[in-house]
Amino acid sequence: MNYAEWIHEQHARCMLIEQIAEAVLDGPVLYSGDAARLASLLRDVGRLLAVSVGDIHIVGSTRFGFSLRDGAVFDPAFSDLDLAVVNAGLYQRCSAVTVASADTARFPERDFPFEERIAVRKAFDALSRSVADRFAYVSVAVFPDQAALVRAQAGRISAYLGVASQEPTIRQADAVPASAVETDFQRIVDAGLPPYMLPIAVSTPGNASPWLADGTAFQCAFGVSSLRQAKLVALRRAFADLAQVVDVQCCLVGGSFLDVSNTAPNDLDIVAFYRARADVRFEPGRALQRLTRKFLLEHIDMRFVPCDAEPWLMVKLTSYFTMLYQSRRPGAEERDSGLVLLLPDRTQA
Repeated sequence: MNYAEWIHEQHARCMLIEQIAEAVLDGPVLYSGDAARLASLLRDVGRLLAVSVGDIHIVGSTRFGFSLRDGAVFDPAFSDLDLAVVNAGLYQRCSAVTVASADTARFPERDFPFEERIAVRKAFDALSRSVADRFAYVSVAVFPDQAALVRAQAGRISAYLGVASQEPTIRQADAVPASAVETDFQRIVDAGLPPYMLPIAVSTPGNASPWLADGTAFQCAFGVSSLRQAKLVALRRAFADLAQVVDVQCCLVGGSFLDVSNTAPNDLDIVAFYRARADVRFEPGRALQRLTRKFLLEHIDMRFVPCDAEPWLMVKLTSYFTMLYQSRRPGAEERDSGLVLLLPDRTQA
């Protein structure tokens, strides 16, 4: 079965998005690996979370063969095994202080009480290592009932199809607010932001530093004190200023700000990778130089790398800043930590 073609065909026939979601959840799983091994893994997940295997649904690229988020084809090196558990009791065990509505997905690795959360993360790390040849990570979202899961899947299908957010069959609040990437990112930060989460022999760019985060995940992970929140507000203002001059593509973040045990870091060290804007008539270098001084007043130490320069220059600057951010200053405590690759919100950058 080709889910991409089928979803588009049903949408063209005016099938309601939620009906499409129900149908694909009942459809075949396109996983091409060892079915017995997958079944064993699902039993392990059920025992770990004290739920029936029948409560566990395979979603994401393992089911569809591609990601509803970006259309990327399933790849064992980069694709997670995304599982959805429908269980009201497990749902209630999750505190879910960050979710937007009463039936939005909750995540045991994020929403369990602290002691349980750490134990569950370690257990899922172990499960993920056991299937590292087939999946980047094993992640679980929990829903109170089947209808909530269907709505969440409908939201993802709607986004995949490019349907407007006011689609009457989808309520905006029902869309899952935290993707698997976001949930994994918080787990990585809680683990101390290591350079690698898996043994080097099975590490790839997709499961090692620099760790990918969007603006929301970065804010949740590092805005843990009033001083940190003030710097994040200053960073958003900086992105707004930059948007008048260049298009920021992504940012490399390092330094003491990534140590969440430090509630009052001196500054936020960040490298902005940018492209020049054709509609800006003045030379961007001078403007960026002035903005650098302005940002420093609010303790945002920002450097710049042009994405539209010669490739060797981009590689040289990226390598330099990576080594710089991972170097230990004299007298500072030795830390073996990774970096963050931040994707700013397009409304800010």
